[in-house]
Amino acid sequence: MSTSLSTAGPKVIGKEYPKYDERELVDEYLKLLQEQMLRTYSNGPKKKKQLRQIHPKMNGCVKAEFIIEPNLPGELRVGLFKESRSYYAWIRFSNGQTHSVPDYKKDFRGFAIKIMNVPGKKLDPTDPDITCHDFILMNTKNFAASDVKKFMEVLFVVTTPWKLNNVFKKIKIVIDNWSVKKAGDKAKINIMNPAEIPYFSTVPFRFGDESRAVKYAVFPRSNDKLLTPDKTSEHLLRSNLAATLKEDQLEFDFCIQFQTDAEKMPIEDPTVIWDSEFIKLATIRIPTQIFDTPERNEFGDNLTFNPWHCLQEHQPLGSFNRLRRMIYEEMYEFRLKHNDVTDSEPNAGPDFFNDTNLK
Repeated sequence: MSTSLSTAGPKVIGKEYPKYDERELVDEYLKLLQEQMLRTYSNGPKKKKQLRQIHPKMNGCVKAEFIIEPNLPGELRVGLFKESRSYYAWIRFSNGQTHSVPDYKKDFRGFAIKIMNVPGKKLDPTDPDITCHDFILMNTKNFAASDVKKFMEVLFVVTTPWKLNNVFKKIKIVIDNWSVKKAGDKAKINIMNPAEIPYFSTVPFRFGDESRAVKYAVFPRSNDKLLTPDKTSEHLLRSNLAATLKEDQLEFDFCIQFQTDAEKMPIEDPTVIWDSEFIKLATIRIPTQIFDTPERNEFGDNLTFNPWHCLQEHQPLGSFNRLRRMIYEEMYEFRLKHNDVTDSEPNAGPDFFNDTNLK
């Protein structure tokens, strides 16, 4: 995807417009995150298991089928969606706060998809031969900060201890970025079951060639199957999802929406909600299964997601995605090393659904 540091002239659909050299921010960003992780999760002989920086509280890691729609028109048969077929997948439901809070409190809600056995070279910066394709979505259509610089300022406030030598700097950042805080608070929601709400990528991606960009969304097919017997516990979302999937399967529609106006639907500013129609490309089917086991929970905690685990036709776009490319792998390598876990991508064979009741 072509990029430009120039803002002169009308913007072009599908084109990136970086404001500054983002590489300069990476070292500072990583330092903030890693120092916070080490403060949160003790090191040494009695070190605590390190969870991921964002979305650490998992509400369920479930097996799923990602089914490409049959008879898609030619212009939608792109990359992963080129052929009508079914893929094995993992879905990780999560809460977004950097520290774990009870499910009955408002929080960001996440929906991450790892599709397996996807042929073709990927954009993973360290291993282009991986066979997984990842999508990362959350419960809001837009992001709280307009660019990574603003986001890093807010991150500094929330991840570092308040000290005499930084108190005035922090207060100024809070005042200057009050709108970011308000937007973040607004994005936190109460739910009773992770399968009751839609999820969105918030940031854009290429769709085929350089002239097209899209955002992703996942919509629940129906809420009439959802069970919510747990109303008050700290882990009610996990309990209610487990109760639901013990009785019945769940389905979601995986959709895209195109960038149709480069000015009104910018690539670089994820605070702007795109208003184009959603087009369905696939069905996500989650069969009945028992997922709340120590083994599955450990697997889900160690599972890593990266939007750059994708085919070239679906290249991540915009400042937040470019930042993800530079820090995601380093951060989860940092976490897995702390936990003495080897970084490896999962694969799936014909027996993948043997412990489910796939209909």
